[in-house]
Amino acid sequence: MSLSIPQLLLLTELLIFFLGIAITWAVFYGSERAELPGEAQIPPPDTPDDLVVDTRGRTLN
Repeated sequence: MSLSIPQLLLLTELLIFFLGIAITWAVFYGSERAELPGEAQIPPPDTPDDLVVDTRGRTLN
């Protein structure tokens, strides 16, 4: 049993559509917990700087 050309096109369109939804979900999943500009805590001025830079979750490239 093989699919006709219109059936293959429909199947391809549906797969691309759902792939787009999956990619969009993967990109935005958990984004409500992201730290937005202006929301970062400002430390008190008498607090010394950290000696070790915390780079978890950030890239340097």
